[in-house]
Amino acid sequence: MDSMHDTPLDKISHEELKQLVGQKYGKVATCPLDQHGFPTGRPFALAVGYPKGKLDTLPDSLVESFAGVNYPLSFQEMKPGNVVLDIGCGAGMDLYFASQKVGEHGKVYGVDISEEMVKKARNNMQNLNLTNVEVKLAHSDSLPLDDGFVDVITSNGIYNLSPDKKAVLKEAYRVLKSKGVICFSEIVLKQELEQEIRKSVKDWFRCIGGALTQDKFVALMEDVGFENVKVLSTCRNARCGHEYAVVAIIKAHKR
Repeated sequence: MDSMHDTPLDKISHEELKQLVGQKYGKVATCPLDQHGFPTGRPFALAVGYPKGKLDTLPDSLVESFAGVNYPLSFQEMKPGNVVLDIGCGAGMDLYFASQKVGEHGKVYGVDISEEMVKKARNNMQNLNLTNVEVKLAHSDSLPLDDGFVDVITSNGIYNLSPDKKAVLKEAYRVLKSKGVICFSEIVLKQELEQEIRKSVKDWFRCIGGALTQDKFVALMEDVGFENVKVLSTCRNARCGHEYAVVAIIKAHKR
């Protein structure tokens, strides 16, 4: 796989790129202590605001493969009894926090592109006796859920890794209930990058190869049908691989 990281982005298909994303995050699942080219695990989770007191009570297997970009404000949108979807759930740390919010009468679904992450997340949920969580192996552009099924959709830095962002956003819109909420953390750009520095697959994993500017991302969400699209905040952290990259927290509703 590493030999393909220098492959020009215009020489690789969307399907090949999705396969590489799955393989890359599979390594984060199986070899969490390796160097992955981006920050992961407990130290980064603490740095972006996950509560230390809570992390101290969680098993290493849940925390060590954390590969998100921020502490999700979407947790504040989740209420007891809600159906929640986490797109790109990884090893399941956000699934755990969501499960606590929705309670025994709610339901949390996680989907991930990586077989290794899905296996790890399922084991983590089982070991924590979380009966209100279900993890599915799926691409974000083809979600295995019915139309209008979900109250709240969350994600933690997955759209910049998606080769067809419109398809992914359309799927999120499809499975969301009317008046449902989508709230997520994502890496966006403050301004366009020169094409020379976002040419290869490794730039994709640096979260700049496929990132959109904030304005383009918001416009794409509105084009798909989302309403009241708001950028709640932006910040920089160790996941921002370029000076133009920021982590944005974005919230919107379905009609």
